[in-house]
Amino acid sequence: MDCSKEKNIASRFEDWTINSEFDNRSYQIFVSKPNQAPPPSGYPVIYVLDGNAFFQTFQEAVRLQSRKTEKTGVIPAIVVGIGYPTDNDFDLTNRLYDFTPSAPNNFYNKSLGVEDFQKTGGADTFLKFIEEGLMPQINKIFKVNLQQQTIFGHSLGGLFTLYTLFTHPKAFQNYIASSPSIWWNDRYILNKVPQFMKYFSGKKLEVSVFLAVGSLEKEFMINDTKELSNRLSTLENNKLKILFNEVKGENHISVVPTILSSALRFVSKY
Repeated sequence: MDCSKEKNIASRFEDWTINSEFDNRSYQIFVSKPNQAPPPSGYPVIYVLDGNAFFQTFQEAVRLQSRKTEKTGVIPAIVVGIGYPTDNDFDLTNRLYDFTPSAPNNFYNKSLGVEDFQKTGGADTFLKFIEEGLMPQINKIFKVNLQQQTIFGHSLGGLFTLYTLFTHPKAFQNYIASSPSIWWNDRYILNKVPQFMKYFSGKKLEVSVFLAVGSLEKEFMINDTKELSNRLSTLENNKLKILFNEVKGENHISVVPTILSSALRFVSKY
């Protein structure tokens, strides 16, 4: 794996370019480290999808609020934004491929009326890049708490976050899914819930899941997220923590900064 690194002092973060060995694609990786010395157990790490759009918001929130943990409930953490080599906030083509599980050809086109074919179904390869490519790099460079790892994803990134939870639940301990695109492939992701619950009930796992959606979003987005929360809550015990937040007055984009503080407090507990 090729990795180049540039220090951005003004923004308090490092900017890496990493070429994935799994599909020869490039990612822009943004990394911020707490000013505080690492605790004996190491730093928690928060992996943020759509890093071009959301990394700065996350790293500033963590940096400022973790200065007074006793008041804010937010602990110091490394923030890793996973993005693309672009000046745009979102790389629509690459995120559509990376964040989606396999689906029938042209499903995306038929469901949303898109004329030009766009490639989808790269979630397994993308997850392999994160688990076997990126995370070992972070763990090698920094003193990391391997038992306090979080992933955040919004919209299609939220779908990928849930897909990771249901198929590789040991990858992270905390999952933040904001406005997840549960609708994808006829709500395919909900088919993974029974198998996950059966697996989870028989394992000594401790997982926290934060689900959020804005009250001004489309009705199916709200209903799908509520339904998933209700399903997972039937398994809720001292090992699986679920928090659902329907944020009043927020839309599909404004919901992200609105939930940030409560999501960070939630994952800081575990």
